[in-house]
Amino acid sequence: MTELPTVAVDLDGVLADTITASCKIINAKYSKHYEPANFTKWRAWEITDLSVDEFFWALDEAWLDWRNIPPTEPNLAQKVERLRDICNVDIVTGRSPHTVAPAKSWLKYHRIAFNSFVRTNSGMDKLNLNYEIYIDDSPDLMSALTHKHDKRGIIYTQPWNQKISIPKGVYRVDSWNEIPKKVLDIFRQKRSG
Repeated sequence: MTELPTVAVDLDGVLADTITASCKIINAKYSKHYEPANFTKWRAWEITDLSVDEFFWALDEAWLDWRNIPPTEPNLAQKVERLRDICNVDIVTGRSPHTVAPAKSWLKYHRIAFNSFVRTNSGMDKLNLNYEIYIDDSPDLMSALTHKHDKRGIIYTQPWNQKISIPKGVYRVDSWNEIPKKVLDIFRQKRSG
């Protein structure tokens, strides 16, 4: 029996809707009125008058109160399981070290099965790992994939990546229902090409 290939699945913005929870924290602490749709740039802090550190503090605070982070879609556990029918799924995230335990609790609570949990120091460090396919919401990561001829990307649509041009080797999906078929298509292309 052939070993299943493994894909890297991002956590924030692909599985966990952390921006919704972060907006509540930012709005409460700084008397703002942000909604997820306001964040139309990857560098979300540029939309606010917050510093980079303040913005990432809000993301970390959201994870420390992980029960209030919704999944990106309803029935997410079943949708991820359909992907696991065709490949191994590793959660690959640039989460800060002190939010790893809450992130794992969130995954368990939402019954999202995975093979391994991998934390990197940054989102771009993911490219140093040995995955053929990355499922992520980062336009920067997807752009960098074009320089790695053995890697492909699936960008999960979010307000902060809607206006980017899709580089070669990257495919856009609007929902988790599209991901298993897209992964199969990529594996077939890579094997036949």
